[in-house]
Amino acid sequence: MSSSMSPRERVLEAINHRQPDRIPFAWGFGPTPEMTSTLIPYFAAKGVDFHRLLAATNDILRIGAAYVGPELKPGADIWGVRRKTSSYGSGSYDEIAYSPLASIETVVETNAYPWPSVDWFDFSRIAPVLDAADKELPRAVCIWGGNPFELYCWMTGLEEAMIRLATMPEVVVAALDHITEYCENWIRMVSKTVGSRLDIVFLADDLGGQNGLLMSVSSYERIIQPFHRRLTSLIRNEMPQAKSMFHSDGSVIKILPSLIDAGVDILEAVQLDCAGMDPERLKAEFGNRLAFHGAISVQALLPHGSAEEVSCQCASLVRILGAGGGYIAAPSHAIQVGTPPANVDAMLRAVLGDTDYDAALESARIQTQ
Repeated sequence: MSSSMSPRERVLEAINHRQPDRIPFAWGFGPTPEMTSTLIPYFAAKGVDFHRLLAATNDILRIGAAYVGPELKPGADIWGVRRKTSSYGSGSYDEIAYSPLASIETVVETNAYPWPSVDWFDFSRIAPVLDAADKELPRAVCIWGGNPFELYCWMTGLEEAMIRLATMPEVVVAALDHITEYCENWIRMVSKTVGSRLDIVFLADDLGGQNGLLMSVSSYERIIQPFHRRLTSLIRNEMPQAKSMFHSDGSVIKILPSLIDAGVDILEAVQLDCAGMDPERLKAEFGNRLAFHGAISVQALLPHGSAEEVSCQCASLVRILGAGGGYIAAPSHAIQVGTPPANVDAMLRAVLGDTDYDAALESARIQTQ
């Protein structure tokens, strides 16, 4: 018997801590372009169009506004950060090559920086995208809402940003105030245009490393948390039906009470390979206050496990994190090239179940003349 809920209904049940018909699945950051190029022929050999399968199995639709602002310099973004393409052999990534705030060390200089405007984006194009998506398959809708400290790190350089947290917090606060004001204006524009149709607002700031936090809990609460609270409070006021989903890589278990206090509803990534990030503990200590999105390891399980191990561990996560609702199964980050395609196949079957996965495969069949 196939699932009775639509993808959107399934996600809403889960993030409201109710048991859905089955655990929802989302691709999150998805496979990298290089990994996608591996998955396409793998599924084509099974008579399946991978892009159609990706859409058929994704319970969350991520949307954005179209950039219509001033022409940007090659490699630059609206914040003045410039990137260059770096190869790692089997693929490439965009590495930061220029951080515009690296030499700015006073509040006056920070305030004088040419900060971007949300007027550079066209929000009117979002509604037609949602209309088309609803006709095809009603999915939960997620939109970006801000990553203030991460943006500051990009604009300053990670090492310098961490030093400034300790040595010149007033400069960090001044920059975060400008970045957060931009994010607040973005959220207001989103609310004005399609607010009633949104289910999740995506926030992000990487706070953890492999073995622990990147900063002390007290530094977070004193300097960064007020800006997270500003964003979650605005989301709650503007779009009371929407949940705040917060992305952080790494070991963040020690800071989860502070994130909950800041208004976070859903923890995204859930990197179980990191210190202290045990699924049983996460569910037992925080599952009544936090929902979880992610947890399927792109660091160890998917690239290095067998298909049988992937199936077993995904089923375990569904059982542990999904008990009573509160879990959206997803890769913990982007699926990297080198991951066996059979493991992606096993992940989908383990989460969706045989009946729903077979139905998804059938809907994505390559049509032959």
